[in-house]
Amino acid sequence: REVAATMEVLTEAWEDTKGQKVPSIAKAWAAICLLLNVFLPGVGSAVAGIMEKRWSTVLIGVLQLATCWFIVGWIWSIYWGYLIAYYSTG
Repeated sequence: REVAATMEVLTEAWEDTKGQKVPSIAKAWAAICLLLNVFLPGVGSAVAGIMEKRWSTVLIGVLQLATCWFIVGWIWSIYWGYLIAYYSTG
């Protein structure tokens, strides 16, 4: 039963990831997330996803972290951090 619930959450997150929009969070938090994404790839994306309750963004952060060793994830993480800062609010 627990496995089925976990699979349902993961499937929903994967489907949401396909049409993913960048989270819109407060400017101060966006700056922190950008710095996190530069120095700890994917962590800023995951934090932004948790703040917005968007599990697809958390999944993206995990994928960024998992692929940072190939440089691709690190570049992707920095770009995503920039977009989070760009679309931040107030």
